[in-house]
Amino acid sequence: MKEKKPIDGSTWDSNLSQAVDLINSSNSFLFSGDIDPDSVGSMLSLSLYLDQLEKKVFLIIPEPLGDNLDFFEKIIHYNSIRILRTQDDIDTVKDEIEAVIFCDTANTKLVPFYPHISKSILSRKPNVVEIDHHFGADSEELTDYGIKLFRNANANTEIIGDVLEMLYDKNPERPNPFSQRNIILGLITGILGDTVGGKVIHYKEDYDHWMQKLGDQLKNITRWRDSDEKRTEDSRTSKFGDATQVLDYLNKLTEDQESCLNLLNTRIESKGNMGFLSLLPSSYEEVHGTCQPFESDWFVDIMGLLLNSVPEQSGHAGIIIFEGKNAEAQDCIFIKIRRAVDFSGVDLRTGEGKIKELFGDLYMGGGGHAGAVSFRIHPLEEKELLAQLDNLFDFFNNAIDAGKK
Repeated sequence: MKEKKPIDGSTWDSNLSQAVDLINSSNSFLFSGDIDPDSVGSMLSLSLYLDQLEKKVFLIIPEPLGDNLDFFEKIIHYNSIRILRTQDDIDTVKDEIEAVIFCDTANTKLVPFYPHISKSILSRKPNVVEIDHHFGADSEELTDYGIKLFRNANANTEIIGDVLEMLYDKNPERPNPFSQRNIILGLITGILGDTVGGKVIHYKEDYDHWMQKLGDQLKNITRWRDSDEKRTEDSRTSKFGDATQVLDYLNKLTEDQESCLNLLNTRIESKGNMGFLSLLPSSYEEVHGTCQPFESDWFVDIMGLLLNSVPEQSGHAGIIIFEGKNAEAQDCIFIKIRRAVDFSGVDLRTGEGKIKELFGDLYMGGGGHAGAVSFRIHPLEEKELLAQLDNLFDFFNNAIDAGKK
């Protein structure tokens, strides 16, 4: 596949217009992407509008989204949008699909069930739109045809906002997508998710534009209802009237989760300029009295906060490792690396070459942004893994030291 490159200028305008025309002319859509708040917020926001236009939409979401994104699932179910959990689910609708829209996914290895989608749907050459803001490392186009909406953005939902704006501008007789609370919630959640709650902003002008537009709209259209004999009063912790409430919900933890997070924060190691936290099975054996299994839904929300706290403890960058499964359901070890909020002295994507060198045929892929990357390797013995990671720490420590000079 071809490496992704940002698109701008007249090419961007043309691609965006073509994508909107394709969406207008198609009647049934399959949405897929790497599962995180930005990806799901992208799929949800656009699919809600298409559903309102009486077009058929299907979302591939293999697993429940977890407590902190449960409002997404409630919105999906309330609007009777069908979620596809398995390959068998995909097969039941494959003959209905006119267009496939991929959101926020760097490469095919991160698309759930991609080999099956490729064989059962893409082989028929349906219309395809790829929407993404991941560049560098092993980012690649997901198909060798179709319309590409690739641009530099803080979050994929910013690009979805562009699509929704043009859909409405070309057909102003339709409902305004930005008057729909759930569409706005999906867009805001994606932006907050990919900017660490507005702390890591790569394109400030875009961020300010979208957060002001969406935040103002959310406040304007949210109605708070008092209790009566049929219903309780609207809760400001579960019904969102502004972006701050959304962020608070994304970051909420139970008391047990707070205890686990606090314990794991004490286990963050210092590796020179880098923070490090191992969440391998040997670590769980030492904390299982306080933490539930690291692969459980209970732990998902803690993981998001740890990905931020590990680099913050070093002030530069941090690495978390854990076992899991990739989008193709293969066992793997994840190596997730993030920069601290106030540090920009190294592009973390440069670590891909070193990881390929260290792990050779065990390397499975990865990529991300300059400030946040995720790589995957085949499982190997923990002692050997940690020994190789020492070389990765040396690589990044040297890069960070060079950046200070």
